[in-house]
Amino acid sequence: MLIGLDVGSRAAKAAYYSDDDYEYRIVCSQNWEDLLRGKEGVVISTGYFRKRVPHDFNVTEITTAIYGVRRFIKRRVDVIVDIGGQDTKVIDIAKNDFRMNDKCSAGTGTFLEYIASYFALDVAELTKLHRAARCAAPINSTCSVFAQSEIISRLVEGYTKEEVIKGVHHAFARRIAQMVPRHARSVAVIGGTAKNRGVVEALGKELGVRVFVPEEPQVVNAVGAVEYYLSREGER
Repeated sequence: MLIGLDVGSRAAKAAYYSDDDYEYRIVCSQNWEDLLRGKEGVVISTGYFRKRVPHDFNVTEITTAIYGVRRFIKRRVDVIVDIGGQDTKVIDIAKNDFRMNDKCSAGTGTFLEYIASYFALDVAELTKLHRAARCAAPINSTCSVFAQSEIISRLVEGYTKEEVIKGVHHAFARRIAQMVPRHARSVAVIGGTAKNRGVVEALGKELGVRVFVPEEPQVVNAVGAVEYYLSREGER
C-alpha cells in the first residue's frame, strides 16, 4: 500500500492507494496519528508538518497539488489555487511559478470560519445562504476586524444575512483573484474551502474564466503525493 499523508495547519488527510484505487480519510491535524494506525506501506508526506510526521519520502505542496489535480481533472489547467486554513497558494503551471499569501487570515479558510462563527453558522451552510441572496452586499475588506465592522454596517443598512455572506464571498474571491496571473484561462481550486461553492462561484465571476473543482478537493495533495511517487518509481 502507498499512503499519501497531508498534514496541514487545520486538517490531516490520507489517501490510501492499492490496485489503482484510492480510499480517503480526513481528521483534525492533532489526530494525524489515527491516519496511520493499523496501516502498513510506504508513506509519502506533504503539508506543513511533512518533515515532522513518520515518512519514507516527503514532497512539497506545490508538487503534490500539480500531480493531484492531474489525477482528478482530465483537462488542461493553467493555474491551481490551493486555499488552506492558514495560507493560500496560487500555482502557475504554465509559467512554473507560484505565489503565496500567508501574512494574515485574509484569503484563507480561517477568515471564512470567522465569518461563519459571527453568524453562528457552520461553514458548510455558507453556500446555501450565498445562493439564496438576491445581490451581493458591498464588502471591501478581508481583514477579520474590518470585515466585521463592514458586515455590521451593511446589516444596519438593510442588507440581509444572505446578501452580506455573498458579499463576503466576493470580497474573499477578489483577494485571491489579485494573485492569479492574467494569462490564466482555466483555474482549479483545491483545499477544504473549495467545498464552499459560493466562494468558487464568486471566484469564477471575479476572474471571468472557467473554474474547476476536483470531486474531492480536500484530499488532492494527499493523492498528489502518491501520484508523484508513482511517477518517480514507475509503478504504473
